[in-house]
Amino acid sequence: MRVLVAGATGVLGRRLVRHLSDGGHEAIGLTRDERGDGIIRELGGTPIRANLFDADEITSQIDSTDAIIHAATAIPKKQRPSGKDWEVNDRIRIRGVESLVEVARRTGAQHLIFQSIVWVARPDDQSPFDESAPLNPDSVTQSAATAERIATNASGEYGFTTTVIRGGWFYAPDAHHTLSFGDALRKRMLPVIGDGEARWSILHVDDAASAYAAAVEQRPEGIFHVVDDEPVKVGEFFRHFAERQGAKPPRSIPVWLARLLAGSFSTEFATTSFVTNANRFKETTGWRPAYPTFREGLDQVIDTWVSEGRL
Repeated sequence: MRVLVAGATGVLGRRLVRHLSDGGHEAIGLTRDERGDGIIRELGGTPIRANLFDADEITSQIDSTDAIIHAATAIPKKQRPSGKDWEVNDRIRIRGVESLVEVARRTGAQHLIFQSIVWVARPDDQSPFDESAPLNPDSVTQSAATAERIATNASGEYGFTTTVIRGGWFYAPDAHHTLSFGDALRKRMLPVIGDGEARWSILHVDDAASAYAAAVEQRPEGIFHVVDDEPVKVGEFFRHFAERQGAKPPRSIPVWLARLLAGSFSTEFATTSFVTNANRFKETTGWRPAYPTFREGLDQVIDTWVSEGRL
């Protein structure tokens, strides 16, 4: 199949281009510069240099597609992100999916895949939830809810299949937050906030890429949660991550102090549970994670860092 990937040079996108190319598909990656072109070619894909928000520019270079994947994001890297810091990511979600819907219409695509996040439907009481839970967005996740609606409505209007993949919290040896967490844990500068009992549903980015590849081939319609098999307590994750690096256990600090030091966004995220499962996606596509728990996934992260000389 001919698959257009937006966000192709990102942590997820690079893996996805490789998966698709290795699987015999023609992976076409949107890029912004010569460096991006080289990355896509090295992964076995074909680069197209175009603006995500400009459907005319994209379709001037590609006249037909089978599937289109929106995997582009711009998650702020600051510890204390402001509303303005989130605006770029919001635009990528909303304007990006609007543009790609138009590209899908013009190029005859039969399938659109949109990247979302599981905590867009996290219940206020932090109880476990699945795809049947109502949307419950906040100021940060509202753009994901809006983009999901745009992508889903376009399916009915233009006749292609839409798959919304809500991923768990991503981690990988080359993911920014994994790198920054690892460095801070080695320096004992990343504490466990409160009791550390909040539980997250997470996902190694390698497994995210294989899930998107499975979605391309199986073309499931609807909303699907894609996470690993075992939600993890935040405190347990940080302590295990530190131990695997040979570092001392992280300190613990009260929530009130964390708000002063790290800000409300980071504190709330670290102390709020989002617990779900990938049962529906597994049953529909046959997908299974290569790293079913954070233990196997962190082993891969550490092994990669050792081989690269980071540790």
